[in-house]
Amino acid sequence: MHSIRQMLLEMASGNFSQRIVRTEEDDELESLAVLINMVAEEMQETLFPKGYINTHHLQQSPTTLSFIVDENFIIHSTIPETYLVLNYDTTLLEGLKFVKILTDSSSHNFDRLLPTILLNEKVSTLSLSYLTSDQKEVVSLFSSISKISNKNRFIIHSILADSTEGDNNSEDVNSAFRQPKTRRDDARLMQQVYDYILSNLENPLPSLKELSKIFGTNEHKLKEAFKYFFNTSIYQFYNDERLKRVHLLIEQTNMPLKSIAYMNGFNTYPNFSKAFKKKYGYSPNDLKRDNDNL
Repeated sequence: MHSIRQMLLEMASGNFSQRIVRTEEDDELESLAVLINMVAEEMQETLFPKGYINTHHLQQSPTTLSFIVDENFIIHSTIPETYLVLNYDTTLLEGLKFVKILTDSSSHNFDRLLPTILLNEKVSTLSLSYLTSDQKEVVSLFSSISKISNKNRFIIHSILADSTEGDNNSEDVNSAFRQPKTRRDDARLMQQVYDYILSNLENPLPSLKELSKIFGTNEHKLKEAFKYFFNTSIYQFYNDERLKRVHLLIEQTNMPLKSIAYMNGFNTYPNFSKAFKKKYGYSPNDLKRDNDNL
């Protein structure tokens, strides 16, 4: 009882690193000690995450790359960020085979998984590493490939790790070994949430309560862990991803705007148009469409 009282006093003063030493007893006090230790661990990771993991790249807004490719995985279009990140002239990427901008290992992995990707009606996720025009490697944290409905085209989307220089690289490697098991578990959980969102962009986003039930966790942990890893809220991530997808679909297909809106989870066209204009500064009707597809 004394150790429990002391632990509660330490937590009240802001010290969440102390733990109650376990005993061999199997009683209510031992169960209480276990629960208090768990609460302290959760509080420490929520309030002081930087003490546990090098969050240099996590605390930045994520950089993304997006491509539309045909059934042969020839690049048809991309977003402006891609040219900047990969250091390509705007005329050189379009018409290039997608694997040509991947590292050798990613290219081999992509070719190996391609039969599965082509059969998947939903979203395929994989790890991709890109090569810039001057042969520098750009690593993605998560990448996804999804088929455009009624089209022989695919959207490839990658969220990039923040680039680090020499000394920071060794620090990142060392931080992986310092990372606590619970944070590694959070990372795996967030990968599942990420995959789920990208697989269901055509559907309204479930509430935080519903999502927490789907993934067997609580609302607070789901909300905070997602914010920690992606530096944005779950809803904002979902909204940004479907708007990026919509932007590419408007440019590269002849589908009616209302159909594009509905197939990406917007309940009404006015809501879609308002969200689109808020993000891009112009309405969907103002976006120039590729005449080759019309």
